[in-house]
Amino acid sequence: MAEIWIQEEKITEKFLDEIGHYTNFNGSIKSVYYIGEVSQGDYVEHNKQFLQDFLIVQDKYPLYFTFITYSEKITDDFIVLFDKYQYDYTFTYLEEKNTFFTVKIINPCDLKLILDETYWLPTQNEFYAISYSDNLTIQLKDVIEWGSKMKRALPIFKIDLETTFITIFHDGAGFYLFSNEERYSTVERLCSNFPKETEISQKNDTLVSKSGITEE
Repeated sequence: MAEIWIQEEKITEKFLDEIGHYTNFNGSIKSVYYIGEVSQGDYVEHNKQFLQDFLIVQDKYPLYFTFITYSEKITDDFIVLFDKYQYDYTFTYLEEKNTFFTVKIINPCDLKLILDETYWLPTQNEFYAISYSDNLTIQLKDVIEWGSKMKRALPIFKIDLETTFITIFHDGAGFYLFSNEERYSTVERLCSNFPKETEISQKNDTLVSKSGITEE
């Protein structure tokens, strides 16, 4: 049984800086939540497991996984893996050593395999996103870092009325859910879409006791 914490967020410049990777949106998003597992032990594995269970319960396919690799060996290893399982995927070289993949997933078995094989990337704070639609592009643009101009990959999500996508929090410790869908429009509706027996220990700044009584 997962024990989780939910935090409603607003998209501001500060928030975009916090999620990193120069993430940007072409359109507006109504609902944003941070969702994190708070159980003791291996927090990375617990958060990966809850994300997997959450996506399986949504039962919405295809899913589009997009992530960036940072070496030729990792890129080659993923190509071998995706070819082996005959996945529908694309990849683009952004720089000499950076490649971004988009992999189309159509069932729970493939979802489990992809998470098992790739979730280590966001634990190293590499960009990683999961979308209910093929709505993400990544462009190389010049940015200023530490007073110097350099090229960086900018993920740009195209937003429409039915948009839902996920990015992973720092070190793989939970995820952000972005959505314009009615079923995620409030915390209560979001919670109604969680896996059965999910225990919610905190909503925003409110702690939730085992008996369901809330405490400020």
